[in-house]
Amino acid sequence: MDKRRQADGIAAVAVFVLGAPLIWLGASAFAQGERTRHQAPIRALLGPRAYAAWDRGETFPEHYMGNNRTAPDFELPMADGTTWRLSDHRGRVIVMNFWTVTCQPCMEEMPSLVELAGELADRDDIELVTISVDRDWDTVRSVVPDDSPLTVLLDSDRSIVNGSFGTRLFPETWVIDREGFIRLRVDGQREWSSALALDAFEAYL
Repeated sequence: MDKRRQADGIAAVAVFVLGAPLIWLGASAFAQGERTRHQAPIRALLGPRAYAAWDRGETFPEHYMGNNRTAPDFELPMADGTTWRLSDHRGRVIVMNFWTVTCQPCMEEMPSLVELAGELADRDDIELVTISVDRDWDTVRSVVPDDSPLTVLLDSDRSIVNGSFGTRLFPETWVIDREGFIRLRVDGQREWSSALALDAFEAYL
């Protein structure tokens, strides 16, 4: 009996010694797969060059990605005459898009923003707001009518878009997390109604 127990013990040790590396490899592969899955939406939004630069810890002129820069607070008028203030929306992920009617890529991505606004209409954890730098509401309404689901603010003197955020080229989209930190800046036109875009925003919840 003792020999059988001894043999069983040796067998158990052998199974552990041989199986542990396989378990470790499996766990590592799973962890890497999860990391890749979570990074895919951000990579898709930034593009491969910008994402690779960020992943290496380098700066890249076409993106900002971090977690320690507080978004400057501001308030701007809405079409109904009320005021929208960023700090009043703390606790939500804010997706903020800068645009103008004279920007062709802005006009091309506008339908996807309207669609995204519809998708987010019933959510209280992610909010989309767009900021136009056009001269008046009549100009804005030529593109975004009052019955659109899109929240539009007007920054006609560009004091916020240019002054606070330093934006010069449009469109530009910023993602601000629930605590008010800027987490992502995406330059240029994107398909914002895609599932990957929504996954990227949800990564900051």
